[in-house]
Amino acid sequence: MTNPLHVKYRVWRGREQAHVIGDMTIILPPEHNLPFYQRRDPTYDTYAIGLLSALATGSRRVTVIDVGANVGDTAAAILSSDEDTRVICVEGAPRFVQYLKRNLRGMGARATVVEGFVGPVGSNVEFSMHGSTGGFRAGGDDAQAVTRWVRSAELLDMTDHNDLVVWKSDVDGFDIHVLANHWTDIDERADVIWFEFDTPGTLGDSNDVDALIEALIASERHCLVYDNLGRLMVDLAPGCANGLATLSNWLHQQRQGHVTVPYLDVWALTPEAYGLLESPKASGTKVNSGPQ
Repeated sequence: MTNPLHVKYRVWRGREQAHVIGDMTIILPPEHNLPFYQRRDPTYDTYAIGLLSALATGSRRVTVIDVGANVGDTAAAILSSDEDTRVICVEGAPRFVQYLKRNLRGMGARATVVEGFVGPVGSNVEFSMHGSTGGFRAGGDDAQAVTRWVRSAELLDMTDHNDLVVWKSDVDGFDIHVLANHWTDIDERADVIWFEFDTPGTLGDSNDVDALIEALIASERHCLVYDNLGRLMVDLAPGCANGLATLSNWLHQQRQGHVTVPYLDVWALTPEAYGLLESPKASGTKVNSGPQ
């Protein structure tokens, strides 16, 4: 449930919104609902600051590749997590890019904007905007083709060799597809793979869900699973990512009833990255060693 009357009023007046995330103030378009969501659920889109801060306690600089950067709200959280952390923002929607560049102006070398969509993500799809977000959907015969695709390897090559790399993906409907089809490059370079896990809403090949889960099992990564409001649900030990199959079934059941958790956030971490979350310096975000 959004706040339609407030949105309509702001759009009518052309009134942009100033919104604080971490230690940054960003400007949002009139129709953006992020302030409403965060008033209702304070952890929404902010919980990652603590995790990223913990990752920065190690000896390596953190670089986050923010795929689906929107207007820069996650980038603000990333840049607030540590003064040395940098972000590479990837966004293909021109309206969001306009705000993204504006919000990151003054960040210098800490923030890079790449215009385009990561893919290709398939055929016969088109990008659509709807309020706070945008995403791909199945297109008809007249679907407008997306011409600016960015390969995952191009983005990974923009990081420095010694960086601790976080691949963050929020591209409604294609997160699983992109990871399944670019897994080798991403797994080899990224210490952390942070992505939206929305199996009922995926637009890619349905077989990609199983392929991604199998790849995560083989990778021996820890998988921290958060609900859509940033609350830790489960810590899956290396080799136990098949637990995501159970959570996928649970998400499908949610869609059949009154949806309260429409998607999950998964953080798949190498042993080194997971160890930083367990370290004494990161006690404020220490991972609960409960159910595996």
